[in-house]
Amino acid sequence: MLRDNEHVVPGAGGWRRRDFLRASALAGVALSTSHGPHPVLGDDQSGPRAEELVAGKDPRMKVLLADPTVLSTPLNLLARQRLTPATEMFVRNNQLLAGAATMQPLPLNGWTFELAGLLRQPRVVDATSLAELDQVEYEMVLQCSGTGRALFSKAAQTKGTQWDRGGIANVRFRGVRLRDLLAHLKVEVDERARFVAAEGKDGPPEGSEDFEHSLPIDDVLRTSLLATHLNGEPLPAIHGGPLRLVTPGVYGTMHLKWLGRLRFEAEETRNYNHIPRYRVPLRPIQPGEAIEYTLANSRFNWWMNVKSVVLAPEADSQLPAGRLTIRGVAFNDGAAPLTSVLISLDQGQSWRPARLDAPASPYAWYPWQFTVNARPGKLSIWSRAIDAWGRSQPLDGSVFWNPSGYEWNGVEQIDVTIT
Repeated sequence: MLRDNEHVVPGAGGWRRRDFLRASALAGVALSTSHGPHPVLGDDQSGPRAEELVAGKDPRMKVLLADPTVLSTPLNLLARQRLTPATEMFVRNNQLLAGAATMQPLPLNGWTFELAGLLRQPRVVDATSLAELDQVEYEMVLQCSGTGRALFSKAAQTKGTQWDRGGIANVRFRGVRLRDLLAHLKVEVDERARFVAAEGKDGPPEGSEDFEHSLPIDDVLRTSLLATHLNGEPLPAIHGGPLRLVTPGVYGTMHLKWLGRLRFEAEETRNYNHIPRYRVPLRPIQPGEAIEYTLANSRFNWWMNVKSVVLAPEADSQLPAGRLTIRGVAFNDGAAPLTSVLISLDQGQSWRPARLDAPASPYAWYPWQFTVNARPGKLSIWSRAIDAWGRSQPLDGSVFWNPSGYEWNGVEQIDVTIT
């Protein structure tokens, strides 16, 4: 097991030692839904293409929603290489900064952000000064917490854009640790502060509340980056550039874009986008059951669940009989290493281990593969990841159904036809 720190080298990151009971409680239970159901483009992709909505995006990206723009990555693109090119990364924004619908970076020069709240020395920081401090790079999974929402909807309809599996990416973010900046500026945090509320410089749609989230201060001061680079290049505008708050191991909605202010506070924000949006129940509820979220009966979308995804072959494809190599990826929140990915070809009656490759960092995904002699007929492929804490994927992911369809991590199940 790696030491409980992060190294100032590309692709590195430390295993977090977190209270086991807390992590176990979270184990069962992506950016995510919009304010309600919206029509999506059909499978024929009639309407604007990805590169028309976001300048510089790969034209093969799947448009799930035009306004606000939601782009999903086809799994055959994710299967080609371990690191996801920025042009092929999924897109989900609740709000959009003016001029940010592009893969081009916005200038860091002139960008400032505030450190406010329960601090003894509140500051306004020139973002260009971050280049003078030690840079840290995490290779990590970025995942929309709504990824797989359409799978929840098989049990009962969920709200929001019906995400497929393509709201994931494996990328490298580089920047300065927030804790290092505070130390450099000699900013002292009041002991009453338990959360950090993050705000961006983007504005809300008319009649809506501005987007912000509260993050647990202990986790933020341990690993969060003030990120300025993605895959070695200046952070593209559509992905939050020039400055984004990034915390490895958590769902995408919490990686706040176009960072403008960090407020150190004693309590979680009551902002609509933090409560009741982006919540999941603390207790299981029945599919279709309504729930009125409160801080007492729910939690926000934070640590990512254990998950595996089959990237190849594609679901519902037709393949020739003979040797078939099944490939995919698995990941979790980085708190404990994955120990195995199990494959079933008989709908869960028996399981065999896939070959699991080491990740580039605790927060990156683990490539895996499994080879079978495929005979003619229908073939169901199931995959299930397990980590060192015993956390895994439920056979029936709908046991954690929630109205907004967040945090799907049921056993991966796809069907193909062998000819």
